[in-house]
Amino acid sequence: MDIVSGVVGVAYSHFYIAEHVDEGVDGLPDFRTDEPVIVTPGMLTIVSCVQAHDAWVTLMVAEAEPVQQTEQWQSLGSWSYRPVNTGRMGISGPTTGPAVPALGWLPGSRGYAPTLKLHPSTNYTVHVYARGREDSRARYEAAMDRDEWGLREGFEHYVAIFVPAGEQAPRTAD
Repeated sequence: MDIVSGVVGVAYSHFYIAEHVDEGVDGLPDFRTDEPVIVTPGMLTIVSCVQAHDAWVTLMVAEAEPVQQTEQWQSLGSWSYRPVNTGRMGISGPTTGPAVPALGWLPGSRGYAPTLKLHPSTNYTVHVYARGREDSRARYEAAMDRDEWGLREGFEHYVAIFVPAGEQAPRTAD
């Protein structure tokens, strides 16, 4: 099982799990939805319940669908995902850029979180789980009213598990 983790700056209530996509792929997310995950070519947009915070995000590849999670983890759903380029999935915020490594949360750390390598010719089912969403908005608003308003982390955590679901047809030149 391959696994990577990072801390991402959520802004405007969302962040991305995305591969580097060549120009010409039309895939802007349509935010006019109540879905917690918006899938577009080369990208998953995760919609948070909190406007701005730092979230711990883990990506992994597993050979089988995950076993039932503990009560603390809520399933946001499962979606088909087809790599459109290299299959290297990174975590990034809309204004802060790439996530920092989990250890990068500590002062003095440098660099970006590693990417998760998906096989480019494989189709996947991605299962997304969250912890803390059920009351994250209330905890965030309560923190705004107290002295710890500067608190930015610990409101939500996410896990995305990519499970192989067959091979894609080879791409043809136009």
